[in-house]
Amino acid sequence: MTLQRVVQVDAFTDRPFAGNPAAVCVLEQPMPDGLMASIAAEMNLAETAFLQRLPGTEDWSLRWFTPEVEVDLCGHATLASAHALWESGEAREDQRLRFHTRSGILTAERRDGWIELDFPALPSTQERVPDWLEGALGAPPVNFERSRFDLVVELADERTVRGLEPDLMRLAREPVRGFIVTARGSEEYDFVSRWFGPGAGVMEDPVTGSAHSVLGPYWQARLGKSEFTAFQASRRGGVIRVAVRGDRVLLSGRAVTTLRGELILA
Repeated sequence: MTLQRVVQVDAFTDRPFAGNPAAVCVLEQPMPDGLMASIAAEMNLAETAFLQRLPGTEDWSLRWFTPEVEVDLCGHATLASAHALWESGEAREDQRLRFHTRSGILTAERRDGWIELDFPALPSTQERVPDWLEGALGAPPVNFERSRFDLVVELADERTVRGLEPDLMRLAREPVRGFIVTARGSEEYDFVSRWFGPGAGVMEDPVTGSAHSVLGPYWQARLGKSEFTAFQASRRGGVIRVAVRGDRVLLSGRAVTTLRGELILA
């Protein structure tokens, strides 16, 4: 019998049962891709992260799986991974973590009680609004753009974003990772968003860090500033601090562990 340690961490929140939950598995030896995919399906969270220390270094290999597919970039599971390593003592509390991923080297470090991730900026390009989009979303788009992984849809106001009930089966037909729906925020938040990824096996993600690699440059161009406090308005909800730094975006959030256990692998 083989046991695999796993923790579940709520990311982009400072309280349990909010933010975005991710499972984190720290591997002592390489694991077949198929087994990682099966574990992610069993955990049935938006993302399960798999970490393994790179030999002879303090760096880590990091991969992310939804219940359906492996993804190229994930913010909340990276935040959860950093939190898990520091909390378990597998990384020093003052250590700047380096993760080797399918999107290059990503880093995480602690700053004033928050975890700051250094991610690539993912600018988007404006496109014509498709004829089907308003019907699928249930609201008229103000603007429509395409980024590396997702489509970006700006709506008229925060209230419309919060009340959205899209046709997820229609969205799933598009060959993209997901849909970022956003609007200017209230006084408390510079902008709000929601993220739908039915094509990737995630109907609605509670808080999507990687989407803010897109939203940072997007709102920088519209609000004329580079630092933001953002809110992802899912049922669980989560707060992300966003700072655009050239071709990088700094994403900051908090995290809390909600579960520790062992997977029994035959």
